[in-house]
Amino acid sequence: MSLCKRYAVFVSVLCTCLSATAQDAFNRQAWVQRHNIHIQTIDSLSSLTVGNGGFAFTADITGLQSFPEDYVHGIPLGTMSDWGWHSFPNDSNYKIDEAVRCGRSRFMNPYI
Repeated sequence: MSLCKRYAVFVSVLCTCLSATAQDAFNRQAWVQRHNIHIQTIDSLSSLTVGNGGFAFTADITGLQSFPEDYVHGIPLGTMSDWGWHSFPNDSNYKIDEAVRCGRSRFMNPYI
């Protein structure tokens, strides 16, 4: 390796080490508390759903699902997951073409 390449590698490693030690510790609690949720009134069209892409939980004003009757005419309270699917044998020989279809006329998707 030439002297110029060695020098470039040395400088890049040195800069990486110095920048890694110069960073402050990440204050996760302060970052999360910036986004605290404050719900003060019941609004059936503005329920709170939190999740991570694989799991979603819709909460009411209590932070739980204590008053589902207040959300009947709005967005219902529910818990959803992508890992909650149940598989079972197709004893009736259903086919994907028999599923109800929804969507725009160009992109009709089976509603399953």
